[in-house]
Amino acid sequence: MLFKDINKCQMRNPNYVYDEACLDILNGINDTVKVVGQYSECHQCDFQDLTTVGPLQNTSILVNTRYPLQLYYVIESTKQCSVSKLMYEHYRYGWNLTQHKCPPIYIKEPADSAYLPILTAFIVLFCFGTLWYMVKCIYKNSGRLRSLITWNTDIENDLGGSSAGTPLVIERTPSIRKHPHRIKSIDVFRGFCIIVMIFVNYGGGRYWFFSHSVWNGITVADLVFPWFMWLMGLSFTISLQSKLRRAVPRRQLVISVMRRSFVLILLGIIINSNQNLQTIGSLRFPGVLQRFGITYFVVGILEIVFTKRGEVENVSLIHDVVVAWPQWLFVISLVIIHTCVTFLADVPGCGRGYLGPGGLDEGGKHYNCTGGVAGYIDRQIFGEHMYKNSACKKLYETNVYFDPEGILGTLTAILTVYFGVQAGRTLNTYQDVKAKTVRWVAWGLITTLIGGALCEFKQNDGLIPLNKQLWSLSFALVLSGMAFVVQAFLFVLVDILRKWGGRPFFYPGMNSLVLYVGHELFKDTFPFAWTPTSETHGAYLFMNLWGTAVWVAIAIFLYKRNVFFAL
Repeated sequence: MLFKDINKCQMRNPNYVYDEACLDILNGINDTVKVVGQYSECHQCDFQDLTTVGPLQNTSILVNTRYPLQLYYVIESTKQCSVSKLMYEHYRYGWNLTQHKCPPIYIKEPADSAYLPILTAFIVLFCFGTLWYMVKCIYKNSGRLRSLITWNTDIENDLGGSSAGTPLVIERTPSIRKHPHRIKSIDVFRGFCIIVMIFVNYGGGRYWFFSHSVWNGITVADLVFPWFMWLMGLSFTISLQSKLRRAVPRRQLVISVMRRSFVLILLGIIINSNQNLQTIGSLRFPGVLQRFGITYFVVGILEIVFTKRGEVENVSLIHDVVVAWPQWLFVISLVIIHTCVTFLADVPGCGRGYLGPGGLDEGGKHYNCTGGVAGYIDRQIFGEHMYKNSACKKLYETNVYFDPEGILGTLTAILTVYFGVQAGRTLNTYQDVKAKTVRWVAWGLITTLIGGALCEFKQNDGLIPLNKQLWSLSFALVLSGMAFVVQAFLFVLVDILRKWGGRPFFYPGMNSLVLYVGHELFKDTFPFAWTPTSETHGAYLFMNLWGTAVWVAIAIFLYKRNVFFAL
C-alpha cells in the first residue's frame, strides 16, 4: 500500500524522500474518529482504514503525492465528511476534524516545487545547446578561427618552421559516411525514442509521468516502445523494397528475417538474465526484444511472401492499401482473434471480458485476475518465468504475476508494426511529397480517433481502455496514429525543408540497437548510475540525465568513427 509509516511525520524535521508529504490530523470532537482513505488512481477500490484518532487528540500520516487522495472520517459508523486533495511533495498539511462541518485540508508548511529540478535541467540543457550551436556556427563561418585551429597555418613558418619537410600528399582521416540515400527523419525519430527509453528505464528522475502507467491510460514512458515497433515496420519496408529491386532472392530474405528474429529473441533472454537472476527457474522468458523478434518475424515473412517486385507507374488514390490486401486481411484476422479471446474466453474464477489489474480493483471482486485472459494465458504457459514486479502491484496490492510483453498482446503489437509497414509502403508508392504527408496525417488522425472511440475518450470504464500493459487494441491504434503524425512532421521539417539537422537525436538513431542492449546491461554500473546521497527528484534527475547523456556521447563517438551496429 502507498500509505506509509507515520513515525517519520512525528519527527520535528522529517527526512523526506521523493513523493512524500505529511498530513496532521487534529480531532476536535469529543469522540473517537476513524479516518478512511484511498487514492483516486485506484479504480473502484475499497477505502482503507488509515488511522484512528482519540477524542481531542492528534496524529500524522505519511502519504504519497503521485495521486489525489480521497478521505473521509467516521464517527460511530456514520460517514461525516469527504474531501479529495492532490498534495504536493514535502509539504505539510493539516486537517481539523469537527462535528458539524466538512473542513478542507490546508497547507501548514509549504516546500519548494518538486518540478524545479526539471525547470533547472531544461534551462541548463537549453543554454548548453545554444552555446554549442553558437560555437559551431562561429567555427564554420570564421576562416581566421579555423586557420588558428588547423595544422596547416603560416604561424609555423613565422616561428622558424621549414617547408622543406612538408609532404606532397597530406593524409586525411577517412570521411564519415553521410548516408545520402537514408531518410534522416526516421533516424531522428528512432533516436528520440531510444533517448527517452534510456532516460525512462534509468528512472526518469522518479517522476510519475516518466514512469509507466499503473494500468489504464498513458504517460510519456508508454510512448516510445510502440513508436519503436512502428518505426521497425517502416524501416523494414524501405529495406525490403530496395532488396526486391536488386532482385535479391526471396529465400535469402526469409533466411535473413529468421536470423534477425532469432538474434533479437536471444538478446532479450540474455538481458533478462542480467536482471537479478537467482536461479534458472526465475528467468523471465517474455521481454521487449522478444516481442520485437516475434513481430519482426511475422510481419517480415508476410511482406516477403506477398510484396511484388517492380514499380507501378500509374497508381490510384488508395493503391498503397489495395496492393496489400492479403497482408491486411491476415493482420485484421489476428486482431479479430485477439478481440474474441479477450472478451469471450471464460477465465476460471474471473469470468469473461475482465481487463483490470485485479487486487483491489472493483472492490476486490477479481482479486487474482490481473490482466484477465491475457494474464491467465501467460501464467499457464510461462509459470514462474514472467515479470514479477508489474506497475500495478503496489497500488492494487496484487501479487499475481503479469507480464506486459505477454502472448496475447503480441497480436496487437503486430498491428502496430504493420501500421509502420503501411507508412513505408506509402513512402515507396507515391513520389509527391504532399501525397506522402497528407496520407500519413490522414492515417494518423483516423487511427487515433478510432482508438479514442474504443476507449470512449476516458481513462477507465471504456469499451477497450487505453492500456500499455495489455497492449490493448485502442492503445495500438492511438499510438500508431500518433507515430504517423510525428513522422510526417519530422519528414517535412528534416528531409524536405531541412530546417533542422536532427541533432542530437540523429546519432543515437543510427546505433539504436547497441544503445538499447548496452544501457540494459550496464544500467546499474558507474558512470551510468550510482546510489544518490539523497532520495530526491533532483538527485535522481541529475543521475538519470547524466546516464542518458553518456549514451548519447557514445552514439556520437561511434558515428564520428563511422561505426554502425546492425543485425
